[in-house]
Amino acid sequence: MTKMIGHVEYANDEKEATELLIAYSDEIGLPWGVIPLAKWAASVRIAHTESDKNGLVAAKKTLDDDLFEQRRAERVAAREAAIEGQGDSLVKAAGAKTLAGSLLAQCQHHYGQANNPSFTFGPGMSEADYAAFQTEWSELGELADERGYDQFTDFYALDIQNKAALGKKQVGDTLATRGWQGNVFVTILGARFNAHIDIKKKK
Repeated sequence: MTKMIGHVEYANDEKEATELLIAYSDEIGLPWGVIPLAKWAASVRIAHTESDKNGLVAAKKTLDDDLFEQRRAERVAAREAAIEGQGDSLVKAAGAKTLAGSLLAQCQHHYGQANNPSFTFGPGMSEADYAAFQTEWSELGELADERGYDQFTDFYALDIQNKAALGKKQVGDTLATRGWQGNVFVTILGARFNAHIDIKKKK
């Protein structure tokens, strides 16, 4: 029988806490045996140790968090597996140390991790380097098409733009600002990725 202290419910001891949390982990579909021992011990301790931050509700939340992380890890593994073959092969074909290969690998990583599809790539390029990179990126798209890498489509790069003049000076909700930039795109299994490339010394 649990105990109430104020508005907080606690297990009476470690044994009761363990029994209650095993039952809860089964209820939410998280086999308690897969939880690392240190994390499990911490959840049990939270369930029966009197403290403003402890109690059964707080202990159950740690298991909810464990379940969320486990399912996220499963989703990430599935996403990475889905594109591993084509992605690794295409990066190798581009040359992992080339700008195009490096950017494609980064887009592949962002897809697998379900990260923000809009990000800044590299420390910046000169106008001439960016023009060469536009060609390189376009050629990579043609190579993907020729080899049937249908998970990777719509490779293209916009011409350089003055983002500040276009009213796009801020980077999202951050204090970082944009000046002259190029934008490079690729679609991976329907997810559109947009890499921002800062341009150095634009006149």
